[in-house]
Amino acid sequence: MTNTDSRTSRSIRWLAWGLAAAIVAAAVAVGLWTLRAQPPDSLPQAIARLTTAIGFSVSGVTGALIVARHPRHTVGWLLLLEGALVFAWPLDAYYGGLAAPPAQPSALFLLGLFVASGLWLWLIFPLLFIILYFPTGSLPSPRWRWLRTLGVGLIVFFLVFGLLLAEEWNAPGEPPPWTVPNPIGVASFGFPFPLWVALLLTFVAGSVASLFVRFRRADPVERGQIKWLLYACGIFLVVYVLGFTNVGTNNDIGNAVLNLSILSLPVAIGIAILRYRLYDIDVVIRKTLVYSALTALLALVYFGSVILLQRLFGALTGIEQSTLAVVVSTLIIAALFTPLRRRIQEGIDRRFFRKKYNAQQVLAQFAQTARDETDLDALLAELVRVVDETLQPEHVSVWLKKQ
Repeated sequence: MTNTDSRTSRSIRWLAWGLAAAIVAAAVAVGLWTLRAQPPDSLPQAIARLTTAIGFSVSGVTGALIVARHPRHTVGWLLLLEGALVFAWPLDAYYGGLAAPPAQPSALFLLGLFVASGLWLWLIFPLLFIILYFPTGSLPSPRWRWLRTLGVGLIVFFLVFGLLLAEEWNAPGEPPPWTVPNPIGVASFGFPFPLWVALLLTFVAGSVASLFVRFRRADPVERGQIKWLLYACGIFLVVYVLGFTNVGTNNDIGNAVLNLSILSLPVAIGIAILRYRLYDIDVVIRKTLVYSALTALLALVYFGSVILLQRLFGALTGIEQSTLAVVVSTLIIAALFTPLRRRIQEGIDRRFFRKKYNAQQVLAQFAQTARDETDLDALLAELVRVVDETLQPEHVSVWLKKQ
């Protein structure tokens, strides 16, 4: 690396850290401003706003960490772009809080409204491009350039047509509280929304497909990196689907949980690219599968037993709501926890972690043999077989110390 390249890389790192510091400061300022301008009605609402500000900060800091290590890494800059959304986010709260627009809106007011109405583009598209460029910071191959061009074209198309169409601009909010005429709208035809959505879905499907193509061709390190991203995406999708189907009654709690699930994305990306405890992802996935299945089964058993016992005790005693049913159900759950966890873990290991499961079975069999075997030569032969089967080394030697 020449001195010029070194100075350029150092300047890029300082730029990234400066932008990250500005994002954190802006997130703190925006959080305090929203709490003062719109005091939260409840603690869950305050937590939801807090997690939003934390999400911007974590994205910016993670992007700076990646750029500091790899100055030209595309994913790092995309995370910084995602975190920089905090600078425009107050526009959404400002316009959404207005009861009506000014009688004669200024050009600055209209520009801010246009930016606020397109904030979702700023939120969604960097994440899709991160999936396309993850984890190397480059496309899987030159054949995927068309997908990058499609993504950029969708953004440009939406912005240009949004400026030129003679349609009213809606204020943020559901439903929009007010609208204003587009001052520069010249095109009389409507926005081709079905076509645009179809192309957007194509871009989403292509980005996800590129990640799986990488996984099939990847070495163990890159596969571990992709597993981290897929794990975080899985958490987000589960939380989003549950929120979309209105599971739960408190929207503020749901927003806080959704923000935390989004927060897992930059955290997982940072761990993957910086390779911090990279191979722990297999343990994390295994524990998540085990305890998710265990929680679902125990909840099903608990509520089912409560309902059945309530009916049984109600028929015997005439009391519809019996605390004894809850106590008995709790004791049943306590008794089932350990055996259920063991059986679920064994099933998941057999299905998804076959090598680990086979190694455990071989070691358990060797422990039984070592306890019963008295012939030293036979025990040594069995030990060599176990080591060869579980670790598959090129050569095995056994050294015995003479007493």
